[in-house]
Amino acid sequence: MNDAALTNLLAACRSYAGGRVDARFNAAAQAFYADAKVQPKIVTRAARELRSLPPPGAAILANMLGTVVETGGSVERSGPAVWELFTTWLPQIHRGFAGRKELSPRQQQLLEAFQLLGQSVVSHLAAMPKERALAAGDTSLMAQLAELQDYTPGAAWVRHMLLSRSDLLLVLHVPSRRGFRLRYENIVNCFHLFTLIQAAFGETLPGGRSPNRFIIDMARCVTVVENGNDEPWWRYETVQPNQSGTVEISGEASVDTITRIDGTQVILLSPPVEGAALWDTSFFTPQLFVMPANVVLERTLTAREVEEWLAKAGLPDEGEMMGERGADKP
Repeated sequence: MNDAALTNLLAACRSYAGGRVDARFNAAAQAFYADAKVQPKIVTRAARELRSLPPPGAAILANMLGTVVETGGSVERSGPAVWELFTTWLPQIHRGFAGRKELSPRQQQLLEAFQLLGQSVVSHLAAMPKERALAAGDTSLMAQLAELQDYTPGAAWVRHMLLSRSDLLLVLHVPSRRGFRLRYENIVNCFHLFTLIQAAFGETLPGGRSPNRFIIDMARCVTVVENGNDEPWWRYETVQPNQSGTVEISGEASVDTITRIDGTQVILLSPPVEGAALWDTSFFTPQLFVMPANVVLERTLTAREVEEWLAKAGLPDEGEMMGERGADKP
């Protein structure tokens, strides 16, 4: 194996102090990328060197390894090493802010390099679903990310990725007694979900409209978020766990708060309430272009399936409702 590309890149990383790279670094980087395509083992060897480099050099090398993964490289070659570096740096930076003192020179250096490392972690974890699920369940790690997200986008990006959910969803339009099975992908909050549900249905349901492409492209990570607002076309409700009746879904809440019936999340649509809250495009951020958000309409439920699900949700069919009203008459 020709070691020149890796040797030159590591030397450039040791000299790198942050900011824009110079012509020497750029030449070494391009040679490394070219070699990585024909000699994938060079990526594994580069990943082993991450912890031996000063923080600026380690971060920019990690970022390059993320680029290799995004362009088709094997995540197994560099993912574990990048994640290990991230979880080593994170508590060190967190301790600096938790102590409410000035950061030490070492902590400040780690903080400044954390954005590049965070970008790399996002690139790698997007292809590491098992590791992503384990990290999302680590309460200590999630707490540290939450406390640091206002200080470095690296923490905000990784936290958002770990909070993102993908799942099946049943949507029942109560007035028309119609139902649908959807799949949502990489969504954190319900406002973001509402926007993409509306995009999936468009004008096919009563009360629907033609989607605003400007808003939808931002919600799907097709374009970068700019200032904008969206509004509800329907009222979004779900059933109350262990209670009768329905409850309105909070748009700011996690999609995890949508109640499950027989293991499947269920949303009930009805005409919107006058003066219902709008939401702005900040609910689509931070955008992770390696894990774009989306909602896909998988199939329409049969009339029988709809009535079965409405019954499970505690909403009787029209015949039962008429019968109850008739029984109440003197």
